[in-house]
Amino acid sequence: MGLLSTVLYLLLPAIVLLYFYIRRKYAYWSDRNVPHVPGSPPMGSFKGMGTKYHFTEIMDRMYQQFKNTGVSAIGMYLGFKPAVLVLDLDLIKRILVKDFNQFRDRGMYFNEKDDPLSAHLFSIEGERWRFLRNKLSPTFTSGKIKYMFNTIKDIGDEFLLCFDKYVEKKHPADVKALAQRFTCDVIGSCAFGLECNSLKNEGSEMMSIGDEVLKPGPIRTMWFFFLMSFRNFSRKMGFKQIPGNVTKYFMGVVESTINHREKNNISRQDFLQLLMQLKNRGTIEDHEEESKETITLNETAAQAFLFFFAGFETSSTALSFALFELAANLDIQTKTREEIKRILKKYNGNITYEALKEMTYLEQVVNETLRKHPPLGNLMRIANERFRLTNPDITLEPGQLVMIPVHSIHRDPEIYPNPERFDPDRFTPDQVEARHSHSFLPFGDGPRNCIGMRFALVEVKFGIVQLLSRLQFSVNERTAVPLQIDARSSLLDVKGGIWLDVSKI
Repeated sequence: MGLLSTVLYLLLPAIVLLYFYIRRKYAYWSDRNVPHVPGSPPMGSFKGMGTKYHFTEIMDRMYQQFKNTGVSAIGMYLGFKPAVLVLDLDLIKRILVKDFNQFRDRGMYFNEKDDPLSAHLFSIEGERWRFLRNKLSPTFTSGKIKYMFNTIKDIGDEFLLCFDKYVEKKHPADVKALAQRFTCDVIGSCAFGLECNSLKNEGSEMMSIGDEVLKPGPIRTMWFFFLMSFRNFSRKMGFKQIPGNVTKYFMGVVESTINHREKNNISRQDFLQLLMQLKNRGTIEDHEEESKETITLNETAAQAFLFFFAGFETSSTALSFALFELAANLDIQTKTREEIKRILKKYNGNITYEALKEMTYLEQVVNETLRKHPPLGNLMRIANERFRLTNPDITLEPGQLVMIPVHSIHRDPEIYPNPERFDPDRFTPDQVEARHSHSFLPFGDGPRNCIGMRFALVEVKFGIVQLLSRLQFSVNERTAVPLQIDARSSLLDVKGGIWLDVSKI
């Protein structure tokens, strides 16, 4: 009994202190009289995320609740961390562009020492981000993308052949799974010169690793929230965000490929080769002088990791949603195909980089897909210094997290009337000019927008052209309409898959 009394004597004060600590944490916004969404441990304002609800569904509810209340931003809680949800498009423009230097960083967790793959361009901060962004930007020039386009075309032929068995057997095709194999092979080749053979083998080890990264379970989701809430503490403790088996696999791929190329004096025009130049010379442009500032092997692997996983999943998501919308709207599918055939006729039936640039209606189709189904439904920034908001009247402190609800803005009926309708004519030049410049943000905006945007768009457009020029698509009854988003997915993934019927034209 004496031991029990001692334990209770020590434990009860700790429980009481923890209770008041949590209570104070979740009183942050009410203490400042800021309109907010209440929070509770461990997910803050995102209760049920990853199990019952997708992240964007919770953000949509917050947006709808407060968008017409006259405030430009509201408070909420990401885990234990007080955060701001921005509702006003003018304020979004200030954060992303006009006042960028005050919101330069994303506030993501990274740990260069213990979790090297987490320290990539998307997450790193300050001058190191600026250095890498400047050095890596030439990777995605038109000239570099045009060179990689031949690789995309070769893999595109295999992509088209994959549909033959569905045509012959009259079976529906899961286009998300096929799109993933296509983009996995494209990124694997353009990034590392590797033949993933996902299309031939109906999957690959690289794809399995990708699913582990991009479809975390509830426990890993809560762990991510913890790391975001206690970034400095987590770094000091050496906590990792990326699973150890993923780090081991990916570091092994990068290191062995670099060693093989350097030992055998092999050079390829791919992303890894450019990173190797940056590692060895501090520059990726042949006409520039070598720089004293280079990157490490760990930094090289981290950037390759980002390029693969960001490009693999976002591009396949956009491509599969585009195919679904074209299958569900046969008049738009016909109009898109007519433009494709008309322009390809000028190029003797060859899909070229220049031909894609001429397909203006296809561009509208892709933009409308990204409007209705943005792969990344939310943008994040942190205040790098104190920043005053006037409505509500609050001062953001350094390190304060700011979130921009891209998915909610894209589905706002006051910006896009009848937002559930798929209408590429929303993106005619006149329609775009009539809207706010920051009402369409699939790739973010400002100096920290998506560095691989042009490559991703080329990949998606090519996939559509390659398939639509030869095949007709319609929605199979196996697809649950309206589409239901899988709550477990980091990006937008459809529960049950996107199943389309395929026939040759």
